[in-house]
Amino acid sequence: MLFRSTNSKFTHFQGDVLSNIDDSSHGVHLAGGSTGGIVQPCGDEDNIVLAVRGKGTGFTRLGNSSALARIGASTTGLSNLQRYLVEFTPPALASTAVVVSTYAVVGLTTNAAILALTPRLIYSSNYVVHGARCSTADELSVTWSNLLTSTIGTGESTNRWTLLAALF
Repeated sequence: MLFRSTNSKFTHFQGDVLSNIDDSSHGVHLAGGSTGGIVQPCGDEDNIVLAVRGKGTGFTRLGNSSALARIGASTTGLSNLQRYLVEFTPPALASTAVVVSTYAVVGLTTNAAILALTPRLIYSSNYVVHGARCSTADELSVTWSNLLTSTIGTGESTNRWTLLAALF
């Protein structure tokens, strides 16, 4: 066991631990076993909220780079939710043209689900953006279309997308 110690700073329990339970409050139930550790609220009611939060302005971190947090059931859960800023310039497109542009996004994971791709500034409504995907690590592929019968020039300025991606 990695945390077993005879040091007086640690207290070891052989069974579950219940904390802060009395006639009118909710507490916390700490349990462990062969399937992992469990932290859950406890009390007399059937439905009790579990709040996990940082102190003051400290944020709450679930998981780390080697032990990702998973939200939901083990086979369908959402994990590794990531947010990126992606700088781009819309491409020049001939009439009715379609082009796939690639953008470097360090840390984007192959086969991540692209949940949102939101521009900071609105670009020309002549563009249709669809098919954002990550098929290669650290690279975002975006399909641009021009559905007009005229060419879209390069008059667009540099913009930024907020990209939200996750693994399922």
